[in-house]
Amino acid sequence: MKCAVYIRVSTDKKEQETSLINQERYFYNIIAEKGWELHKFYIDVQSGTKANKRASFKEMIEDAKDKKFDIILSKELSRLARNGQLSYEIKEMAEQNNVHIITFDNAINTTVGNIHMSGLYAWVYDQESQRTSERIKASLNSKARKGEYLGSHAPYGYQVINKRLVIAENDTVNVIKDIFNWYVGGTGFDAIARRLSKKGIPTPATVAQKRNASKYWHGSTIKNILSNPHYTGILVQHRETSISVTSELRKQLPHSKYIIVPNAHPPLISNEQFDTVQYMINKRKKTNTSQKYHLFTNYLYCIDCGKSMWYRQNRKGYICGNYAKNGNLACSHHAIKETAIKKVILENIQSFSIFIKEPEIVLKLKQNDITQIEYSQSALIKLEEKIAAIKSKKRKYIDLLADNIISLDDYHDMMNAVKNDQIALEIEKSELNASVHPNNFSNELNAIRNILIKLKPINEVTSELLHHFVQRTDVDKEGVPTVQYRFNLFSSDLFLQYYLRTTLHMCRLWKHINRLYFFCLESTIFKNSKISGKG
Repeated sequence: MKCAVYIRVSTDKKEQETSLINQERYFYNIIAEKGWELHKFYIDVQSGTKANKRASFKEMIEDAKDKKFDIILSKELSRLARNGQLSYEIKEMAEQNNVHIITFDNAINTTVGNIHMSGLYAWVYDQESQRTSERIKASLNSKARKGEYLGSHAPYGYQVINKRLVIAENDTVNVIKDIFNWYVGGTGFDAIARRLSKKGIPTPATVAQKRNASKYWHGSTIKNILSNPHYTGILVQHRETSISVTSELRKQLPHSKYIIVPNAHPPLISNEQFDTVQYMINKRKKTNTSQKYHLFTNYLYCIDCGKSMWYRQNRKGYICGNYAKNGNLACSHHAIKETAIKKVILENIQSFSIFIKEPEIVLKLKQNDITQIEYSQSALIKLEEKIAAIKSKKRKYIDLLADNIISLDDYHDMMNAVKNDQIALEIEKSELNASVHPNNFSNELNAIRNILIKLKPINEVTSELLHHFVQRTDVDKEGVPTVQYRFNLFSSDLFLQYYLRTTLHMCRLWKHINRLYFFCLESTIFKNSKISGKG
């Protein structure tokens, strides 16, 4: 059997290094005695109650699903899992993927059918973990009552020294004071956020060096700062707790359970100013600058930043949501009137409804569809030849590696090159396969006809019409929309030619009408008649 060995220690202390070495030697001896083959050691330095925090454990589970080994070896079931639910999940995974498990505490050995004691052992380990968790929580609560700060990151404007909050020695202190003063002066959450973003002030996430920290401030961040009592020197902790030792979920505790220590650290804001801000937050109406749902919500997007467009009643149209939220630092001004996008979509769909009613055009579409199928079939044959050539190359490279003509690194480089080519060809092949079915055209045409009959008469743009026909619409900085429709026939060359031809014809017609109108304005007959300019 090919073996995966899982080793876990709870801490990264020096004394655990000896434990790791001893466990490795232990399993080397077992594998040698059994005559098995070692696939890989999977080693974690982490608690055993939560699988999603153990990188090597997750890697081992994925490798098991990929059939990379036949058996998992571990010293004890507690090394694999310290709770019943996780132990059952591991056992179920092993059964589904034909992977055996042996632990040398006699908890489980699936090679001889011994799985009955795994639940009992897991329950014992679960209880032990729960007791350990309760002891840790009691210790943390005791430290919190002494005024020690237990958070992973200090509040913006503070730093942690010797487990105590002290005022930070940087400009974040002045930023906190500015935020409170601006809000008392009448500036709202989002306006404060935009002001800080324009000044290039680092966000709390940036200062804390968090991953994927945004360079833009948000109104919610400002509100959290203004609502944080820590800035008055009060330390408030134990506001939430984990649901159980095996769960990542946490629950909010009632206010009566909070651990509150007054005068635990130097204040940045007076109690009077903090109370004023809380009163103002509760009294003020919430100004919602987030997206308001309207007809084209989730259909309109800014072509530059990719963010959705937000409806604004005072503009009777949509603007880039990123620009609305963060100003011109985030994106340039993109706007479009709702009437403009309605006009484009309505004209397209009305033109198409006329287009597909003409028998000659439908016949041409069918002929084009047949031509496309013939082209796709021919292209598929050529693609198959290219894919076969790549497979031949891969076989040649493995032979060169086996004969020591190329190194392992050279082999990987050559394989990566042909693998990328093969992926591109396979994608192209799947697209061509989708286009060789003769029923695609008929099915799409029938679907469009049924929708048009259902929505008839089509004289306005409704949410139902958008749902059936429109995929998304991108708007550029000039306010010009590019509509992506759900049906391929809308983008067919024949329809585009028809649409352009009819549009050009209408433009010429209006040109002649305008000439006639201005000629009449200048004529003596028109001026002397009773016909008004409006008439």
